[in-house]
Amino acid sequence: MRSPSSSVIVLGIAVLVASSALPVGCASRQAVGQQEYQTVAADPRRDTQTARQHNAAAVEKIRAGDLDAAEAELKAALAADMFYGPAHNNLGIVHDRRKEYYLAAWEFQYAVRLMPNRAEPRSNLGEVFETVGKLEDAEKMYEEALKIEPDRPEVIGNLARLHVRTDRNDERTRQLLSEVVTKDTRPQWTSWARQRLAVMGGAPQQQPTTEPACAETLED
Repeated sequence: MRSPSSSVIVLGIAVLVASSALPVGCASRQAVGQQEYQTVAADPRRDTQTARQHNAAAVEKIRAGDLDAAEAELKAALAADMFYGPAHNNLGIVHDRRKEYYLAAWEFQYAVRLMPNRAEPRSNLGEVFETVGKLEDAEKMYEEALKIEPDRPEVIGNLARLHVRTDRNDERTRQLLSEVVTKDTRPQWTSWARQRLAVMGGAPQQQPTTEPACAETLED
């Protein structure tokens, strides 16, 4: 499924996670079917409609915070259709919220391959990289996601946060922050972006706004 280069990236995550007790970045993020989900599909037949139904149920479980039930739904979805990309993306989110970063990265990379024209799995993979301190890889994923959906607020926000986190004070960073202000509807993000723009413009910083936390994007 993965190319040699992507295998190296995921292996790098495994080493980082195993060797780091306190990962940097976005670390603060916070039995339905009898068929068994396997890495290699045992049956080539695909029941996409059933996969879609289980995936939709999983999305609701994730939003409710019931990760165990969500995982069961997603495994049922992938037992029905191993190549249903949204289920891989959402299973990555389940692993990510459990801080199982190696497994999360694996699922997001699979989703990227299955959904080359969707920004969500790339942005989610970027958040995993950012969490474990692989900032260059994170930036690459955010930039790729932004090329696919240039106006996607979550992607713009993630890339802007990474620029600020790496102490950049250039026109590109200002542009990203300005786009967060004008395009994002999340109050915490717009407040943070306005403050960062003011600081970059030389205004004194008074009451610091908490840096926005990562928020993975579900695939309905």
